[in-house]
Amino acid sequence: MQIKTAFNGNVFWAWQRLENLPRDRVLRRKVTSQRARVAVCDLAANVTGETGLSYHRNDNGKPVLQRASGAGSYGVSITHSGDIFAVAFCRTGQVGIDVEYRDPGRNISRLEKWLFGTGRRVDPNQLDENRMRQIENDPRQFDFYQQWCVYEAIFKCTAINDPALRLPADTCYLDEWDDFAGALVWQCQGVGAEF
Repeated sequence: MQIKTAFNGNVFWAWQRLENLPRDRVLRRKVTSQRARVAVCDLAANVTGETGLSYHRNDNGKPVLQRASGAGSYGVSITHSGDIFAVAFCRTGQVGIDVEYRDPGRNISRLEKWLFGTGRRVDPNQLDENRMRQIENDPRQFDFYQQWCVYEAIFKCTAINDPALRLPADTCYLDEWDDFAGALVWQCQGVGAEF
């Protein structure tokens, strides 16, 4: 995996495409999650030089890398979709990463209404009808998937399920793949951050 940085070197992330995954969806997700957990520990160890880092969920269910030295933990996030996983970690604050396969068979209009529909967000940017027309004019649904990834990454970072209520300081789009969308979010003083 190639290590990448974002937000002026405060966040480190990497991704990998896996081969020979099980056909069964549940088993495939389990295998991919296990590989991602090992990878985020390896990523952090490579960057920090620390050994003995271990992936855990804190009391709130948020993933963290526990430091062997007993000196707290690092914020981490993992994501997987199809045959790709991506991982991210930061030394301070919280991080969220999300990757989604742009599935041409997915019912985008239903998801679009849920995510962006009138009444869902405090201050929707556009009316439902305008968003639905944009979907029809974007056969790969690039805009929708990018916004979905931002929503998911914000949730993973802040635990807030409506990103219109409180956006983190930094968000970037990940455009590493032709058939996937991705987003990375970092909040220096994140909700539940351990320093």
